[in-house]
Amino acid sequence: MALPSKPDWGALNIDLLELILDYLLPTEEYLTTFSQVCMGWRSAVREKLQHLLSIQRISLLILPRLYDNGKKRYCFYDVMKKKNLFSVQSWPREWIYRGSSHGWLILLDSDSYQVILRKPFSRREIRLPPIKEGENYRYLGERISRCELSVDPDSSKNEFVLMMKISSFNIAFFKSGNKDWAYIEEQMCAVNDIVYNNGLFYVLDGFGVLYSCDVNSDGVWEVRKITSPKFAPVSYLVKSPEGDLLRVIKQYGKPGFEIYKLVWSSSQNSRWEKVMSLGDVALFLGDGESVSVKGSSDFLGRQTDSGCQPNSIYYYESKASGVWTQSYYSTYVFNVNDGTWTSLHPYHLPPLDWISPKPL
Repeated sequence: MALPSKPDWGALNIDLLELILDYLLPTEEYLTTFSQVCMGWRSAVREKLQHLLSIQRISLLILPRLYDNGKKRYCFYDVMKKKNLFSVQSWPREWIYRGSSHGWLILLDSDSYQVILRKPFSRREIRLPPIKEGENYRYLGERISRCELSVDPDSSKNEFVLMMKISSFNIAFFKSGNKDWAYIEEQMCAVNDIVYNNGLFYVLDGFGVLYSCDVNSDGVWEVRKITSPKFAPVSYLVKSPEGDLLRVIKQYGKPGFEIYKLVWSSSQNSRWEKVMSLGDVALFLGDGESVSVKGSSDFLGRQTDSGCQPNSIYYYESKASGVWTQSYYSTYVFNVNDGTWTSLHPYHLPPLDWISPKPL
């Protein structure tokens, strides 16, 4: 009796393969295992992921998830669809999550202080030189910093600038093509947020002072004070779809936010002007990257229905579950118009951040 021939998996009908892929949660194993079968399967997987990313209209929440075998994974959760869209394995234990920007995870090796840019949907990595050690940089060991890429490296032929908060009072930046980091020694009080807009980085410190940082010249940078102090315990910098700089202040002890737009002046007396409505815009605020989305477009500016609630703020915050138990987090949407809030995803582990996935 003749033994059955070895199946030709490469000849599997493409429609059937796509049907199988539709029933699987995309993971990194999903990328590697399927892609290694043959060129046809690799192409099908890439097209499937490209489709998932191309139809994604809002930022995803990065949530840790523990499995029965003790291994940790990170799921990318859509708060509107209330489902996990993608899953990745946890990175090495010594790598610390620092933030996200332009669809890249920014990680720090706590042993070598090397910075790693990792794109979770393609597994591409860019390794940067180590940040120098010193007494002023102990903040690097904490969970989340403030990091900002000037552009997506994949869309700029790997030409980019990364700026990071490396201590409560210091920031550093790395320009692609350089051998080392540059360190800005301006004494800023408790750096709160960093945003890149119109060719400049903007840094908001703990006193509410806004600084501009011009790092365009090789080996030379210029830091300029833009506004006077306006203290708030928790505040965020966000770039609006129109290119304005927004400062969002979280009200203390209750749900609610105050929104301000930067009004430029030719002198050094630029000021924050209160905004009563976001119009068609929604904001996604987090410990790392904060983004704005128009209801009629997505975070890439494509004309489409983003599916998010306009004139609203999406955010997460911790809730103490007891004196001796672990705190949990909940994700909410705040309606700027009437001041009400709605819970979207209660009782989850501390999220890492929002991430805005980009096409492969």
